[in-house]
Amino acid sequence: MAKHTEPSRFSADVVNSIVQTLAIVGAGAWAVYTFIYEARIAPGLAPPTVSVSTALERVGRRGDLVAIRSTVTRRNVGQTEVRVLGLTYNVVGVRVRFAGEGALPAPPSAGAVAQARDYVEEPGEVLLRQGILFEGAAGSPGDPSGLNPGEAVSRDLIFYADPSRYDSIRFLVALSYAKMSAPPVPLVLELRDGRIAAVPGSECQSRPTPCEALARTDFGTEFSLWSP
Repeated sequence: MAKHTEPSRFSADVVNSIVQTLAIVGAGAWAVYTFIYEARIAPGLAPPTVSVSTALERVGRRGDLVAIRSTVTRRNVGQTEVRVLGLTYNVVGVRVRFAGEGALPAPPSAGAVAQARDYVEEPGEVLLRQGILFEGAAGSPGDPSGLNPGEAVSRDLIFYADPSRYDSIRFLVALSYAKMSAPPVPLVLELRDGRIAAVPGSECQSRPTPCEALARTDFGTEFSLWSP
């Protein structure tokens, strides 16, 4: 008589052991992927991000002029290394004409409105302008200016203003930069309404794709010249 043999079956303990092993292997693989993504992939995909801050301080006076020291700090607040390509400063003296107490006029039909009841701000005058192109931005070699994530660089500048002519100072900073892994973008310095600006060079018209990597941060602050 032939014997009837039942098919072998895994016990519950064997199945549970296999499931636990697969779970451990899967968790390990996910941990490795997460580490690689956060350390390698994510920084490469993140956009370049640089913040700018400015501190202004009176540091002396001679005759009608006051000396003002500016400390401009640029900080890489992103996840990827950044190549700073251009930096411009424009210092504008602002006069205010006080017309006495009055009512605010009806706002104009515009996208931005700035009105005060008792005074009118007159067009400003450029007192100082400075522009710097760093390595990779200009045709001639320039100073390298890279920023690692979290790294900050400060630069001091002293300028002078006449409080008898101006009521306040408007300090304007513009920073042009791109990822360090991207090709450098050629820039040129040019004047726009009396102010200096770092703008893409003529090469960007014939080869616009590499120039799309250019990012920009603009920052402005006001400083009163009235005596405290």
